[in-house]
Amino acid sequence: MIKQKIIPNIFTLLNLFCGCTSIIFLQSKNFNFSAIATLFSIIFDFLDGFFSRLIKNENLFGKELDSLSDMVSFGVVPSVIVFLLLKENSLIPFIEYLAFFIAIVSACRLAKFNISPNYIVGLTTTVNTMFFSSLSIIIKNYTIPFFINQKIIYLIIMLFIIFLSCYFLVSQITMFSFNFKDFSWKKNKMRYIFLLISIFLLLTLHMIAFPCIIIFYIIISVYFHRLKQKNL
Repeated sequence: MIKQKIIPNIFTLLNLFCGCTSIIFLQSKNFNFSAIATLFSIIFDFLDGFFSRLIKNENLFGKELDSLSDMVSFGVVPSVIVFLLLKENSLIPFIEYLAFFIAIVSACRLAKFNISPNYIVGLTTTVNTMFFSSLSIIIKNYTIPFFINQKIIYLIIMLFIIFLSCYFLVSQITMFSFNFKDFSWKKNKMRYIFLLISIFLLLTLHMIAFPCIIIFYIIISVYFHRLKQKNL
């Protein structure tokens, strides 16, 4: 029984290990390998939660350990990514340090989740990290349109993205849920449409699809949140 209880914690620590590895790759500006390490962090984070629920082992120690690991993998990592992306095209001294607002706001979100287990509003740190990780690969491996590549435009866009990231992390917007109570089309119409559009984007845009899907996910969430508010 004791061995079963430590299984979730092992996955949590593997999540932390991959987060630290991702940061090491970022130090050498290897965004591709950093993204791979981050992907493993996400997988281990999922397995941690899955096995905790499976063996009903949601204890205080595991919760604290999970938050500390997530802070590195999904708080520090995206901040370092944005820091490096800003530093390479910086027009204003020290402007790149604004990237660490992502880590600060992520810490606030994780702390809020710790004291409120049913805290389901706002963008998760995991999805936020997926966005920045995929964005870094696109910027480094794809040709960016000329007008975006202008330093002042690039800087404005990046600062705007930082602001939106921080806002959605701690917003009171209930994000679009993928919890299927059944598999009927009538009750899950929007979920199926979202999945079909996401698959189409992945098949056509490949890596570029990832940030597009996340943006689409946020837009849908905002729409349903406002619709729900109007109906109250």
